Amino acid sequence: MAVPSVPEVLVVVTSYLCADIPPRYNCTMKRAFVGGLLALLVPVTSILGQDTLAASARASSDVRFGTRVGVYGALALNMSSSSIAAWRIQTVPNPLFERWINRSLRMTEGSTTATILGGMTVATPLSAHLHFTGRVGLNWLTASTSATQPLLGDSVLTHGFEASSLYLEMTPGLEYHDLIPEVPVYVLGGLELGIPLSLSQEQLTDLNIGAAYVGNQDITPAPGNVPSSSVRLALALGVGYTMELGKDVWLQPEVSYRLPLSNVSSDNDYNPWSIGQLRFGVSLSFTVARSSPSLELPTEDRRLGVNIARVTTMSGDGQMVDVSSINVEDYTYTEMFPLVPFVFYPQGAAAPTAALQQTGSSVEGSFEPTSLPLDAIEVNRNLLNIIGSRMVDLQHATLTITGTTDATTEVRIPELGNRRALWAKDYLVTTFGITPSRIAVRAIARPTKPSSESDPEGAEENRRIELSSNVPDLLAPVVITADQQRIATPGMLQFHPDVANADRQTDSVVSWTLSISQAGRPLRDVSGTTLPSKIDWIIKPNDLGTTQVPVDYELSVRSQSGQEAVALGSVPVDYASSVRKRTENLPDKTIDKYSLILFDFNTASLSEDNLRVLERMVLPSIAANSKVQVIGYTDRIGSDVHNRTLSRERAEAVSAFLRQKAPSASYTTSGVGEDTEIHPNSSPVGRQLSRTVQVLVETPRR
Repeated sequence: MAVPSVPEVLVVVTSYLCADIPPRYNCTMKRAFVGGLLALLVPVTSILGQDTLAASARASSDVRFGTRVGVYGALALNMSSSSIAAWRIQTVPNPLFERWINRSLRMTEGSTTATILGGMTVATPLSAHLHFTGRVGLNWLTASTSATQPLLGDSVLTHGFEASSLYLEMTPGLEYHDLIPEVPVYVLGGLELGIPLSLSQEQLTDLNIGAAYVGNQDITPAPGNVPSSSVRLALALGVGYTMELGKDVWLQPEVSYRLPLSNVSSDNDYNPWSIGQLRFGVSLSFTVARSSPSLELPTEDRRLGVNIARVTTMSGDGQMVDVSSINVEDYTYTEMFPLVPFVFYPQGAAAPTAALQQTGSSVEGSFEPTSLPLDAIEVNRNLLNIIGSRMVDLQHATLTITGTTDATTEVRIPELGNRRALWAKDYLVTTFGITPSRIAVRAIARPTKPSSESDPEGAEENRRIELSSNVPDLLAPVVITADQQRIATPGMLQFHPDVANADRQTDSVVSWTLSISQAGRPLRDVSGTTLPSKIDWIIKPNDLGTTQVPVDYELSVRSQSGQEAVALGSVPVDYASSVRKRTENLPDKTIDKYSLILFDFNTASLSEDNLRVLERMVLPSIAANSKVQVIGYTDRIGSDVHNRTLSRERAEAVSAFLRQKAPSASYTTSGVGEDTEIHPNSSPVGRQLSRTVQVLVETPRR
């Protein structure tokens, strides 16, 4: 398809405008308008095309578009809001009407009318996603309003007002493309400036006496134009879709709204009066300029490149340090897994999914909490099973189940909180044979201590049941102790990706995958669409094998233009088995790990349950020669600065309590906030578990 020149496009526009402008505007004015449009667009196209070609050449989406000009047209719905004086003339020829002149009466009826508009457009890329757009054209605005004026008896005057206006419209703005990866949607923002060319008005007033129509009178003030017409200012907001019709030919359907910032007239008789405009439009544009050969970047510079710039961990004092190797040793390992006393439900559902709570006949009569894997998420996914097995042993324990809703999207579902609580009760009674009278059920509209209701993830956490008991041991943490557990130091790695193309635009990545393995055995795969600044890997006990083979990682990325790149690397592993420890006389030790999660949302206060755990479970494991590391974490809700402060305050509260009770041990205290995602924050259980302070106690055996 041949690309028309700018003059050829303007000839088409001229014909269009001359055909559709109302006859009362002569074609001389139209040709003058189009000539002025040509004088504006050609220099703008040239200047913008030359000044931004280097930037547009660097991003594949920009090279695809280039600098382009075209035409646009739209069907517009004009939404008028007015307060116009009904009597704007001093005298009326017909005395039947003149006697009823009322200066205080105003016409305030709103209206919606349809018109068409059109003009020319120019656009050019400024960056990988941001494009400048300029539009110049004619905009027709129409409006109507009315008022009824009661007279004596049942007589009335009905005032009807109509206005038609023509503006020379100029709208500079910005388009943000590729809002959704691989979907050519863009959003538009700009400022409409309208210079009034003509603003006509007409008003007829009908007289009805009783049920009889007497006649009407034209009371339009001479010379028929609205006085003191104002320059139109409006905020342009919209969304559009880009379609490629052929090489260098683009069609863009668009829906937009013009929010008026000015009145139609500054005259008191017409003020306030503003007109908003909803547009359903389309533009057809042609690429007219691309980068010259001198601006082309070398092909190899455009290729996507990726590497892992750093592999780090968090030190005991909360500092980020580089990792040169991973040490793996066999220890007697004890970990305490706190129970989140909530079961979370999907939106609008009265039963949890398997991803939120493990249920089924496989747990009947043989469930043992200490046989669960060393994984906090998996432990809490079995919360109801843990409670059911404990109620079998603790015959004097009773349980209260409180069903809640998010109090926003779920308010219209009757009895949802009660149905959630009844489901949990029925599961415990059926699966574990618990006497129904030992379980009380209640419901409230929203949790007593809700998570952030203004955040979607906070609302997700409020769709739950809450569990409480007269026996604290029913909800006590699960403690799992195992000999000869392979423990990695450091226990967490952070991979820092660095992706670069010609512009070093990391936001051009639309998909990525990080695969971690050892000796060909997969350890973890994580993927996403927006590449983060770092990717966390928590190394769980026994993740790494009994070998000196390094940990391998592979980061694969794909850019918006379809380019792919891969980064490979490895981290050495030094494994010290228990046999090697005895042979080489290496030191041995025990590791105890405790997590406290019973912090209320956005608080650092130690609850009674936290104090009970610290007193009964943590302090007995701290000896005089123990090294105690206290680390505070938060979930990702809220700002990073706030979360870092909150996590340190939580850690300091725990550390202060332990120092007072066991002063001989050595302590390090830090708060890392959301810098380290200790548990997956994509689930409500993971976020609850992330509001934690972890206490690691290392005690040498000799």
